Amino acid sequence: MDDQETTFPVRPPWIEYPESEPSWGGWRQGASEAWLHDAWLPFWKGLGPDGRAAYLQRWPPPNDEWSLYISHFWI
Repeated sequence: MDDQETTFPVRPPWIEYPESEPSWGGWRQGASEAWLHDAWLPFWKGLGPDGRAAYLQRWPPPNDEWSLYISHFWI
């Protein structure tokens, strides 16, 4: 485990579920829904602006749709 993984214990959804887009229906059912609501969103919402910037520097969103969701819909 590298220092960034220690600092950021939860990987982003585009890494955990690389074939999925933020509008994917799987975020509303099953294991992916549980992971999103129980692990990633609480972690993301708990980061301050500097923490979010550092997190996104470590794991930049792969496209504009992901950027939009994490900056406007999942905050």
